[in-house]
Amino acid sequence: MRKILFVLREMLLLVKKHRLAFLTPIFIVIILLIILAYYIGPAIITTFIYAGI
Repeated sequence: MRKILFVLREMLLLVKKHRLAFLTPIFIVIILLIILAYYIGPAIITTFIYAGI
């Protein structure tokens, strides 16, 4: 969980420092996918990837 918070903090600092507000929705989606993979497990995620969804 610490690593997730570290990545989140670094992304927010990147957006603030370089004024890249258009990247914020992309970061939110990436963070949600990371949390999903962390709690559900990688086996479910790979199933969706191979299915083409």
